[in-house]
Amino acid sequence: MKNIFETRKIRMTLKSPVHIGSVEQKISRFEYIHNGNYIYPISEEKLSIFLQKKGLIDAYVSAVERDGSRFSMAEFFKSKSIRLQENDLISLSVNKRTRISDSTYSPNDYRTFIRDGFGNPYIPATSIKGAIRTAILYNTLLHYKNSNSSDFTQNIVNKISSTPSHLFKKSPFLWLQEQWLEDFRLSNKNKSPHTDWLRMLHVSDAYPVNLRETNLIPVKVLKKESSGWTYKTDRSGRNMTIWIETLSVGTIIEFEISFDKRLLEDFKAENNNISLPQNIDEFLLNMRKWSDEIVNFEKGFTKGHNLENWYKSNTANFRIGFGSGMISTTMAMLLPEELRKKIRNLAGQNRGNDIAPKSRRIWENNGQTVPLGWAVVEVVD
Repeated sequence: MKNIFETRKIRMTLKSPVHIGSVEQKISRFEYIHNGNYIYPISEEKLSIFLQKKGLIDAYVSAVERDGSRFSMAEFFKSKSIRLQENDLISLSVNKRTRISDSTYSPNDYRTFIRDGFGNPYIPATSIKGAIRTAILYNTLLHYKNSNSSDFTQNIVNKISSTPSHLFKKSPFLWLQEQWLEDFRLSNKNKSPHTDWLRMLHVSDAYPVNLRETNLIPVKVLKKESSGWTYKTDRSGRNMTIWIETLSVGTIIEFEISFDKRLLEDFKAENNNISLPQNIDEFLLNMRKWSDEIVNFEKGFTKGHNLENWYKSNTANFRIGFGSGMISTTMAMLLPEELRKKIRNLAGQNRGNDIAPKSRRIWENNGQTVPLGWAVVEVVD
């Protein structure tokens, strides 16, 4: 077969901030310095060399032991009358810095963006493929629901509803992937990674092509109560704030998608009546349909709040990363409200009869309320 792989170059343009978590997750004031409009994550190796040159290793250790979680690297240097210049900060951070969206605040800690071995932020292929998998499964089940609602209720809704309570935390949706995306025959194998339909789809890691710097933003948790809109608060009664490092609005990211046409023929030879995507255009169409469903759902949820304006004035066809939430990462939109409540109460926090899901992670920017994780995806080659 000629041209075994169908390959397309994809461009992703961010319409709202995107955060993909790193292995380190959070870093604290032990590990960064806030100076002006920037946060500088400090290299342990560079810091130790700098402290040794200044004769401050013992003083640093003592300060850490004395202050514990209250320790601030910036305050430590200030107390020693050391005024760090820009070149010092760039050296200590190995040329990494993150712009903070509001320099009047200094977070106690923040969640870092994932980086490769060279320190470059990127979106892993696994994250992209995971979102595509969700889109494919959602559209497949949506077609099933629309074509035979009674069977869908009996075979999907009722089965999820009857999931033993102790299994809800693991996920009441895993079996759907196995049944609808992996239960094929291929060379006498079944129900294994070898028989996963998305095995035919290869996705590369995605890198920004126009990135100058990442952005640190404060995320709040917006809640929809029967009495109106509120924000989730911490123990002190203040609005909870989650600081995250993001790729900013307008960032352009590129990656490649390849589809194995020879493997497709192997699947088709041993499996009949396949209705899953069979080329890249069909995969992309599924992503757009899935995103349209999410946008329509969110417009209904946000009605009466400023967040609704974002969905009315922006067009996006792909969602990924932190803040995507239950609606964008599971089959919850297909289920009755009461079952969504049950899943939320058993798998997460028990919110009783409150709407499910009832909260969204948002960024308030210049009077606008912005959701997280949205992008426009298009084929460029």
